[in-house]
Amino acid sequence: MMEWLIVLMLVLIGLVLVILEFLVFPGVNVAGILGFICIVAGLCFGYSYYGMPAGHYILGATVLFCGGVTWYALRSSTWKRLRLDSAVDATVGGVEESVHAGDIGVTQGRLAPMGNVRVGDALVEAESVSGYIDANRTVEVVKVLRNKIIVKSKLN
Repeated sequence: MMEWLIVLMLVLIGLVLVILEFLVFPGVNVAGILGFICIVAGLCFGYSYYGMPAGHYILGATVLFCGGVTWYALRSSTWKRLRLDSAVDATVGGVEESVHAGDIGVTQGRLAPMGNVRVGDALVEAESVSGYIDANRTVEVVKVLRNKIIVKSKLN
């Protein structure tokens, strides 16, 4: 009884490792090699414990079982239940259209050389062209880009 369990467990562990090699660890080869070794060891134990006719039955059952599990695992409908079907439809928030070159703003934190600037009611990401600018300093908008503004220090 214990021999059947050894043969069955070696074949099952080997099959799991081979499937993991294909689906989870592609290119690593360690899981695939260990899986193949486990399957071959299970078949060798089957032949040595039970002789030639039973070994052939074990080999045939292993080939059919491995083929069936591989076919089931690689079907596209198997993975539809595990697949993420949500689509990303969000956009990156850009600079508000109320901000224009020449506007005056106040730094919300230190620009080193990037940080946040409040221009009117809009809080936007800004990059300084005049080096580091301390917090709560007045700045002038030099250029408006799609995702940030370029500012320079305005002497108070």
